[in-house]
Amino acid sequence: MINVVPHQLNRDPMPLIFSIRNWRALLCCLTLSLSLSSQLPAATANSEPPDDRRAWIEKMKSSARGPFSRIRWFCKDGSVHPPKPYACKDLGGGIQHGEWSSDTKTLRADGYYIANIYADLGDEIINKIGAGDPLFAQMLIEQFLINADDGWILRKARYYRGAFQYEDEQAGSRKLLRSLSSQTDWIGYRFLILRAAARYLDHGKGSVSVQEIRQLSASLSDENAAFKTIRAKIHGRPEASDALEVRTFAKDLDPEEAKPYLKLAGLIDQVYAKDLGKALAEIRALSLPANMREVLDSAAKKLTTIESPAGQFALSSETMALLRDNIATATGSKQRLALLDFSLELESAFFTAATEMESTIEALNRRERIALLASTVHALYGVGLVNKRQQQALLNEIDTITEDVITAADYKQALGYLSLMPSWGTQNLRLFFGQAMAKLSRLDPKANLFIQDYLRGSPMFFYATLIDGLVRDANRMIGVSNNLFGENVGAGLRSLNPGIAHGQLSVAAGKQANQLSKQGIYLLPETVSELPPVAGILTEGEGNPLSHVQLLARNLGIPNVGVDQSLLARLKEYEHKPVVLAVSPAGSVRLTEASDPWASQFLNSQQQPEKTLIKVDLEKLDLTYRDFATLSELRATDSGRTVGPKAAKLGELKHFYPEAVAEGLAIPFGIFRELLENTQHHSGTSLFSWMVNNYKLLASLPEPAKSERTEKFRAELESAIADAEPGQQFVAKLKNKLQNVFGEDGSYGVFVRSDTNVEDLPGFTGAGLNLTVANVVGADNILKAISRVWASPFTARSFAWRQSLMDKPEHVYPAVLLMLSVDADKSGVLVTQEIDTGSKDWLSVAVNEGVGGAVDGQSAESVRINMQTQQTRLMATATAPLRRQVSLEGGVSKLPVSTKDHVLNESNIKQLIALARELPSRFPAIVNSDGQPAPADIEFGFVNDELRLFQIRPFLDSDQAQGNTLLQSLDAPLADNAAKLINLQEKPTNP
Repeated sequence: MINVVPHQLNRDPMPLIFSIRNWRALLCCLTLSLSLSSQLPAATANSEPPDDRRAWIEKMKSSARGPFSRIRWFCKDGSVHPPKPYACKDLGGGIQHGEWSSDTKTLRADGYYIANIYADLGDEIINKIGAGDPLFAQMLIEQFLINADDGWILRKARYYRGAFQYEDEQAGSRKLLRSLSSQTDWIGYRFLILRAAARYLDHGKGSVSVQEIRQLSASLSDENAAFKTIRAKIHGRPEASDALEVRTFAKDLDPEEAKPYLKLAGLIDQVYAKDLGKALAEIRALSLPANMREVLDSAAKKLTTIESPAGQFALSSETMALLRDNIATATGSKQRLALLDFSLELESAFFTAATEMESTIEALNRRERIALLASTVHALYGVGLVNKRQQQALLNEIDTITEDVITAADYKQALGYLSLMPSWGTQNLRLFFGQAMAKLSRLDPKANLFIQDYLRGSPMFFYATLIDGLVRDANRMIGVSNNLFGENVGAGLRSLNPGIAHGQLSVAAGKQANQLSKQGIYLLPETVSELPPVAGILTEGEGNPLSHVQLLARNLGIPNVGVDQSLLARLKEYEHKPVVLAVSPAGSVRLTEASDPWASQFLNSQQQPEKTLIKVDLEKLDLTYRDFATLSELRATDSGRTVGPKAAKLGELKHFYPEAVAEGLAIPFGIFRELLENTQHHSGTSLFSWMVNNYKLLASLPEPAKSERTEKFRAELESAIADAEPGQQFVAKLKNKLQNVFGEDGSYGVFVRSDTNVEDLPGFTGAGLNLTVANVVGADNILKAISRVWASPFTARSFAWRQSLMDKPEHVYPAVLLMLSVDADKSGVLVTQEIDTGSKDWLSVAVNEGVGGAVDGQSAESVRINMQTQQTRLMATATAPLRRQVSLEGGVSKLPVSTKDHVLNESNIKQLIALARELPSRFPAIVNSDGQPAPADIEFGFVNDELRLFQIRPFLDSDQAQGNTLLQSLDAPLADNAAKLINLQEKPTNP
């Protein structure tokens, strides 16, 4: 590990450190590599580094010095000396190690924390990591890359004598881990990343992990194709006899080639030879607090009576959970680190027991398999992949299955909820490692394999296998299936939005959002807020179901499916092929090649013209009204007449909830029309006339000339509107009004929000399409933001989502709403029904800490709230790492989230229920395209636990998705089989 000394800190204020697990193994060439065949996609929002940066990484891999230029002594007095015996003896001591090359220094300056060494960690760096700096996640992912890719940038440099000092590396790791273990935050909220660090960083307590076996076997199969069959067995159904298979394979190799295979066999032997009794005896010898000793004594007593793998499975699971619950009682950092190491020993014991049980699972009935799920929930909590709230939610769901005979509908619903666990684990890993993965993947795509590898080497692998079999059983009993290219995949696919689409399947690896095609079906790491219109969406991270882009996709019938990590390699096989993705209203999922006979039914029906959803009511539109209006002066009837639905409906809300709605000022449609009429286009006509003439011309053009001409026109129109001057009279009038409504200039901030006449219509929401500029301070800045907002409906993304659905595209008019900034402690979205079932007895809520929570696609706390009992049903916890708060200087600051596992509290829940109950009688009817009552979609916030309201619109599903006969056919068996009785004491049906 590299010693970070003062002279280096001055050059690189945020150095990372570097520890290699099983360093001696690396010195013996026994390092690991992973195939790229199942790469995860990089986040679409990430920009790529210059090509030479990636070339530098490849050069380091093949260089004898790797990321270093030379060996030096780094003395504690800050001096640096050539390598010679005892160079720092009279200078307070020091460490000898490699010095970074110029390429390495450049990459680190760009935020790529590679080539990290620990030998002598300074307190400044330990304190940075302790405060939660994301550099630590990069450090651990680098360890993964080193283990997974034959040393990665140290492939040759591990032989560079003097570059590392093994004992000092261990000491540095131990010092860091003990420091972190001493902090309450790290044994609580950050337990997952702390435990990962104890696994990856060699601190003198060796413990072979499942990941090491997986990674080495993958590396060997990359080098020798003949080993792929054994590798597949080790990855899919591992067992102790695999060691013999590996040794048999190695017999035909020459002695040097055989070494890594024999090493692999030895690692397998170590995992299956774990002596839990010996490990318990060692940990009980420590001086521990009474409650922790009780946990360990109880485990030791139970171990003496255990004779089966099932007993050891349950014991290791329960003990891991109890260790996590009680680790805080151990006051010494040495004790805590020892308990973490023991937890890793228990995980190996769990893995051994689980694999030994696999051959007996087929004989287990449904009830017994559900009991195994409960034990695995404890294990997943114990290893940190779920938090206490998630653990309890899943155990509570299992506890509701009290009868041995239940209906097929109840069986499927319960298992559907339990199948949320893999996505929860993925999202919790993304909380700590997502940003670092996205960063390092720009240098090497293998970094995106981190989460996948971590999950498959954890108890989640066993849980996912169990739940998948049970979900497939439930689907068969009720007559539906989740089908991926002809394979029944059970819990691996989760419906998010219903719809059906045809397009080319693509992995959005490294693509910018504007590079995605409207004809594509994309696999995304998460549903990003700036997503353009696409045919279909497959998401690894669901974000939240009530974000703007999810609501928009739901409204337009764009199918969206959550995908488990285990299916990514299978999807990769069909990249660039035409496929059909179908998601039924009840949640059945089918993804198949377009050539499949089932898909042809959809393709043959695609000749129908696209339905027009956006119809401008020109008779209602009043463009002669050109006065500013406060929210207190507006009502819902003004929507589509003088202003858009945001201002009009907020005015209505302010009338009934004056304390909950901040004051605002609306700039009506008429002023925007006046801007277009008064702005001269270079063609000699007004900007409005030029725009109308171009729309007429475009309507007459054939494709592809129409598409090319449309984009050129759109870009010019957007630019012209953004640059248009509203005139001095407008400026003076606005500044005067701002002072009258909000106060002295600079003493307040406003959210400058687009409010068009073509959103929140009965057939089209337009959620999140146009610009909101957050917390603008100062009249001159507000004027600049207004120009940006006027132009925002004509950006490429907004134009693309809207334009093909309009009948009169020249009549898009943005009003502007200036709304007083509210520094919400938490904020989110409420829908006044259960969004999956349509039940009016439940509310659907997504919420995050800070302002603008949940609407931009963040991983939010998602809950269902029962209107009668106030019961909450957890769907996801908030795993966005940052919250946004209003800044006094303008804009928003991004700050770390709190460490709470709840965002909404009891008071918040009561207020949301009260709002939903009162709304139908106090607010004008919210309707769908048929004029029938529709549920409300409400953006809200809380300030000191007092409710604030920011927007209200109809929540709309796609009529086309709900009424599609092919989608309905997927759900047809549900009505006939929902009441079928399932006996849990019987074995699941065969696949």
